[in-house]
Amino acid sequence: LAAWATIVFLLVARVVRRLVDVHVGPAENRIWSWGRGDGPAIPHGVNWPTYISIAAIALVAIPLVIYVESWYPFFARGQFHNLADLIDYQVQSFRYHATLNATHPYGSPWWSWPFLSRPVLYYAEYTNLGIDHWSGEPLIARIENLGNPWIWWTSLPCVVSLPYFIVRHRSFPATLILLGFMTQYLPWSHISRVLFMYHMFGGLIFMVLALAFVLAHVATNFRPIGRRVLVAHLGITVAAFFYFYPLWTALPISVSANDPGPNTPIWGPKMWLVNCKNLPPSQPQLWCWT
Repeated sequence: LAAWATIVFLLVARVVRRLVDVHVGPAENRIWSWGRGDGPAIPHGVNWPTYISIAAIALVAIPLVIYVESWYPFFARGQFHNLADLIDYQVQSFRYHATLNATHPYGSPWWSWPFLSRPVLYYAEYTNLGIDHWSGEPLIARIENLGNPWIWWTSLPCVVSLPYFIVRHRSFPATLILLGFMTQYLPWSHISRVLFMYHMFGGLIFMVLALAFVLAHVATNFRPIGRRVLVAHLGITVAAFFYFYPLWTALPISVSANDPGPNTPIWGPKMWLVNCKNLPPSQPQLWCWT
């Protein structure tokens, strides 16, 4: 929420800085001023008092209000009666996660998330779905939080390239994206409780922004081949979406179309990365690092 509030705030600030002209105190000894063209965290120069005060609104006040409002259903149902109940719940939640020692077969280390090495299985059905006419095998259905591999994996070199744009081009967007990614992703490295790949979703926003930033740079500065690269990337993204669609929606497919095996179709399995030794044989096998 803080990251999104920052992005929205900076976009709005570009407009506000052209309209607002406020000065406090006599002309010869201003206490505080915001003249047209001044602005917080804008690429060309920074008015630090203004930046600090408005950043507090963007990073503290706005996220806090949004977060409290997100608990409205709990107040509406009578589970919370006042803010003290909400605060007490946060304290209990923190204590629970700080002392949690349980493990889980779908747990994964934080550094493995960008590689999609350990998706979580949300739903599985292996019976009474009929027979696949292509292979003659029983149909199965699964829902997994496997992201689009093409988007995830091509975004990684884009994130790595951001320091180049920051140093070489003094790019403000690259700075914002990199800081957003680091603040949303790196803190998980210090969490000791069991973690899951869906904890990556906060950092994923900035991975996608890094991908869009680099593709836009390539398309703009390396014409015409840059635009062809952009179109090709989009085409592969759409193709990957349709290919993995059954894993995201529980669309019934054959066992061999899902997992590698002797009867796997020529276009390959949906889950080509297997197998997890820490899962019992009765459970769906997925690729993992252990």
